[in-house]
Amino acid sequence: MGLPPAQGQTPVVVLGGGLTALGVVRVLGRAGIPSLLVAPAGDIASRSRWSRRTGPPLPESEDARALAGFLERLPVASAVPMACTDTWSVAVAGLDPAVAERFPASIPHLDTLRLFLDKGRFATLLQELGVPHPETRLVRHRDDLAILDNTGDRRFFLKPCNSQGFHQRFGSKAFSVRTRAEANARLSALEQAGLEAVLQEYVPGPPSMHYFVDGFVDRKGAFLTRFARRRLRMHPPDFGNSSALVSVPLDEVAGAVQTLDRMLTQVRYRGIFSAEFKLDVRDGLLKVLEVNTRPWWYVEYAALCGVDVCTLAYRDALGLAQAPVGPYKIACRYVFPTQDLRALRAELREGRIRGLDFARQSLGTLEALRRWDDPAPALAHAVELVRRAARRQG
Repeated sequence: MGLPPAQGQTPVVVLGGGLTALGVVRVLGRAGIPSLLVAPAGDIASRSRWSRRTGPPLPESEDARALAGFLERLPVASAVPMACTDTWSVAVAGLDPAVAERFPASIPHLDTLRLFLDKGRFATLLQELGVPHPETRLVRHRDDLAILDNTGDRRFFLKPCNSQGFHQRFGSKAFSVRTRAEANARLSALEQAGLEAVLQEYVPGPPSMHYFVDGFVDRKGAFLTRFARRRLRMHPPDFGNSSALVSVPLDEVAGAVQTLDRMLTQVRYRGIFSAEFKLDVRDGLLKVLEVNTRPWWYVEYAALCGVDVCTLAYRDALGLAQAPVGPYKIACRYVFPTQDLRALRAELREGRIRGLDFARQSLGTLEALRRWDDPAPALAHAVELVRRAARRQG
């Protein structure tokens, strides 16, 4: 479909699907900014009242030339591309300057982007800057696994250098390994898939030890906003996604904020960021695990709390004036019910939470999909769950 009328606003081309793209479309829609969605047919983000299709979807790839051709064929004078996946981020950052002038984006330089997307290069960056992080080493040879011969009480896991490619192939975020033999077998599978990995120490502790610092840096290097949240539950355990969260004051993660500011300033970062930390009770440090360089699953949650990084990125791309964003809502809970039910069952079974406590905590909790001003995505998700259940029964 063509561009919907929206008071002459330059549209955003939302690249990607799922919960991230849905959040972006909703946040921009409420700000009066039209969205053209580039996602697989039937994607949940396409159900939003604020999304408009762009015709046949462009296959997701890092090919900046293919993206440029696609953008130039759109029936619009200009647009702001906003990548919702790592792969699309590379394509947007790689656009030729002449194309980027018509289709500007607020995104890190391609070289900076690759520092964060490649976990091997990211580990090197953390070491060079002296940033607190779990022990990490790039696995180039089998000898690099020798540390597993004598780990004591420490746990390690193989973490992919290319997270998106790994998840598409193996359906997981990482491989937990306890012995050198197990790591060798996993490494062989990675080599067959053409993927590299780092060996990283697992920081012990429950999901509630994970913190996130999200925000935005403009084209001049100014931090316009930050948002802190703590994970309450996750699924699958250890290497899954957050299923329940709560917003916390920045003071609670002051060390993480200082670390992140120093790191992003050093590499002259620009754009949206979402950094994950875990509190290591052994030394009391918040250690950085990764930094996402794009909108994330719960970007709408941040906006509902008062931190709208999508509109900041939009205005920054177009060179419009803007000011730092003020305080946000604290103690605001957010949950993705279909994910959280699995995590919750495990906690109830293990006695880490009681049913009455959960019911009390759930009062006023925001849900990831259900919105009165945009009901179709939640309805579509519910229908899909029923269909899946029927297929299992059949």
